[in-house]
Amino acid sequence: MAQMVRGVIGAGLVLGVGALPVTAQSMALPASDPVGIARSGAQVAYGYSLEAATANPALLASLKEKGGAYLAAGLEMSATQQSLESNQLTRYSTDRNRAIGGFGLAARLSPVLTLGLKLDEPYLRHGKLLDDSPSRFLGDGIDLSARRLEGQAAWALSPNLSVGLGLGVARLSYESTSVMRLNVPNDPTLPASATNAVEGLVEQRVGQSGNKVVPSYSLGLRWAISPRWTLGFTHQSGLKGDLDMKADLRGAYLGLYNNDGLSRALDGTDVRAASLLAASGATAGNPTLELPSQTTVGMRHRITPMLTWEADLRWTSASLQVPTFATVQTPSGTVTAPAELPRGKGHLGLSASLEMDLGKFWTLRGGLALDQRSIEEAAAEPLLGGAATAAFSIGAGYKVWGGELNLGYQYRQSEDQDTRRQDIWSSTGFQGAANRVRMEGMGHLMALSFKMMF
Repeated sequence: MAQMVRGVIGAGLVLGVGALPVTAQSMALPASDPVGIARSGAQVAYGYSLEAATANPALLASLKEKGGAYLAAGLEMSATQQSLESNQLTRYSTDRNRAIGGFGLAARLSPVLTLGLKLDEPYLRHGKLLDDSPSRFLGDGIDLSARRLEGQAAWALSPNLSVGLGLGVARLSYESTSVMRLNVPNDPTLPASATNAVEGLVEQRVGQSGNKVVPSYSLGLRWAISPRWTLGFTHQSGLKGDLDMKADLRGAYLGLYNNDGLSRALDGTDVRAASLLAASGATAGNPTLELPSQTTVGMRHRITPMLTWEADLRWTSASLQVPTFATVQTPSGTVTAPAELPRGKGHLGLSASLEMDLGKFWTLRGGLALDQRSIEEAAAEPLLGGAATAAFSIGAGYKVWGGELNLGYQYRQSEDQDTRRQDIWSSTGFQGAANRVRMEGMGHLMALSFKMMF
């Protein structure tokens, strides 16, 4: 019976792998600690691992010790680049680095019940485009993060079967900027009209930011089919809330243009533009931020006492939605961004890891991950990304000072994608230019932690 179950599950994983194209990655992080990073997130069935219990609370019941704790800190780095076909110029994004952190705690109260606490960062996305970026009118900056704290409990229904539950909160933070062009009439304090003609355009950055604490939960299952094979399942809830958004005009204007949106502005436009901006104000967009849920099934196989591998198949829901851009109220009316950031789409992901114990002190880890496209290709833009990506990771653990010191690193490379959503903003509105732009993305994720079991 056990052999048949293993065969069915193994066939399912193979079919899942076969269904994946060379794929894409969302803004979800594989983990916030170095062990999970080194495994590329493939650990929902990995028993005897306190770090894996961050992904699957049912794994708390499998810990050999009565309790333990770890503390992790690291760095996430990512960047995008845009290459415009018409002039072969490449522009790189800025604001590339973010600190990350994680925490885990477990305490066995009885042979049946184990409690835990976790702190992690399931979602992170950031970047700032240059002032002359060809896609700046579609949004030129984003800073999105989710920090989650959950209390956990695991019940051992039998020596081979356990279930887990996590309940807590997540703090959602979001900031976006977009670039708009405002018509500048001859008298900027009055609405534009036939008698108050538009004499130029002023390009201005508009920003908004906000945060919200929302509830979160996780469910988990661990089934040790045999001493060498283990099946894991977990569901991480989506995160949704209406943020307390505030908007404003960011800094001085970026440029002045004639009515065609390309040529030099007429003399005196700068004075009229300053008066227009002084009489204008910004209003935040729709404040709803929704981050998708994730459901994962994984299979772990202990090949030898030294060598263990795991493969996870993950489904990410389609419920990705970010707040709409801020708008600007001028004497001539409300000016809105010509396009909003796209919604997400449901997609599959695959992670695999390999772990080797070398004697009493060293543990080596490696992993890879693939994710399907999380944003429709027709809506491609650099801020949310969502293009096809592969990730590779390595890491090591060393037992010292009565505990274990762990280091993990992951490299992520997105598939190149092309877009023609690069347009010109003139006094008559937003116009298609049909220039092709190639977008590329890459990132690094690394962390260091110390764990003690007792």
